[in-house]
Amino acid sequence: MVFVLVGFAWAGRGQTLPKVEDLDAYAVYAVVFLPEPDEKPAKPRRVVIRAGTSDYPRMTDEPDECLKPDAANEATLRPLIDNYRDANKKASVLQRKFSFPFEYDLVPSEVINGFFKSKGPGGWADFYKRFPNSGGYVEMSAVGFNSDKTLALLYAGHSCGGLCGGGSYHLLRKLDGKWTEINWPGTTCTWVS
Repeated sequence: MVFVLVGFAWAGRGQTLPKVEDLDAYAVYAVVFLPEPDEKPAKPRRVVIRAGTSDYPRMTDEPDECLKPDAANEATLRPLIDNYRDANKKASVLQRKFSFPFEYDLVPSEVINGFFKSKGPGGWADFYKRFPNSGGYVEMSAVGFNSDKTLALLYAGHSCGGLCGGGSYHLLRKLDGKWTEINWPGTTCTWVS
């Protein structure tokens, strides 16, 4: 049995989160989450996506610890970083606008958090009972853009168990109408568990 939960989000009692509607953002998400052309998973999976956006899990109060452009790119990337920070000041809710070539479930953050609230990492057993063969869940931030929408920045992560997962920032450039991931010029962070 498959459960699909759509359009259900809470920021607290009676407060609804804003929806991510920008189609450019969904085009960026598709580039980050599509498998490489030569990647062939052993078994097709239904991807579970946390519906609420989330930022990179920062360990300090230093806002730029993981997004430091080198000196040559500071002027170009600072407005992009600022837009990313503004877009992620509070969570938003993703919509069923992904153009993935695979099935996915968009699950409210409260549902995912509920598996771990009282059991901590022990909640993974219940998660996998509810979402078998999912391989865990993915989460992503809102997308930040530069002023002409030729650069995009987002965080994307994957959690699959107590010590299973990872996440990083992704920088993309739009050329000839197509988004492509490029290397971050400077210092950035990645987490792996």
